[in-house]
Amino acid sequence: MDGKERRLQPRVEVNWPVTMLTAEGTIPGETRDISMQGAFIYCEKPLPLSERFVLSVKAPAASMQVMAQVVWANNSGSAKQEPSGMGVRFIWS
Repeated sequence: MDGKERRLQPRVEVNWPVTMLTAEGTIPGETRDISMQGAFIYCEKPLPLSERFVLSVKAPAASMQVMAQVVWANNSGSAKQEPSGMGVRFIWS
């Protein structure tokens, strides 16, 4: 990786609770940053790459539900002290 930012939309740092509705059940998590195109979700057990699910976000002023797809995952935190979680992109229909 060249370290160059690849996101098209700026992200905002947040700590909002989320619920992921998957075929295996409901999984709690927390957004760490979010934009109109996607988010980083902190969770103990990230979902598999490419998995699609319904994401329910509980922001302070409102809640929303959107389809999301896993684009990358960090399963156990790395040597860089990154938290476990995953990057998702939103699927707006």
